[in-house]
Amino acid sequence: MAGPWTSNIERDPRYRGAAEIITAHGFEIAIGGDAIEIVSEEAGESHRFRDRKEFLAFATSLASGEPPPLVKRGAKIRNGPGFGARAPRPASHDPEPRSAEPVPDLDVAKLKALCQALAIERDAWKVKAQAREAVAPADPSDTGEKYRALKKFIAREFHPDNVRADGIERLVRAEVFKTIWAEIEAIERAGRK
Repeated sequence: MAGPWTSNIERDPRYRGAAEIITAHGFEIAIGGDAIEIVSEEAGESHRFRDRKEFLAFATSLASGEPPPLVKRGAKIRNGPGFGARAPRPASHDPEPRSAEPVPDLDVAKLKALCQALAIERDAWKVKAQAREAVAPADPSDTGEKYRALKKFIAREFHPDNVRADGIERLVRAEVFKTIWAEIEAIERAGRK
């Protein structure tokens, strides 16, 4: 049985786009349980993803031509002498300083990969928005419930027979009720026509 995030591969455009990128690079995708495994018979490598971020990051790195990121797993338990001690810092910096001017081809590839990833995410949000818009007009009961609750609240708080106030406050509440209630009745009459 597929897990909650692995079942989205077929439906969600982000995952579908990532799956297309991965299969285009010669990998086969196997979905099982709470993980996705991809295998490349040509290169002899396989990767297992238990998290959606890892899966999408791998697809993005393939699209940009970068080496895939390492999959982070839980830290190993350390015990014995030196537990909790910090690892020493490296003594020297890089032996060859990096050039100040970046390689243009690499930047273009990164931008193309980023553009493709953003297009996939945009399409996913577009699908979600269209699904919500399709459901919204078909559910008028929710609006009716809110309208009835508001009408009941106004009647309870401002109706002259139900006001627990004296003097000026009672008169003000009665006038507010008359004004608001007349508008509510006008809206109801317009809705019936």
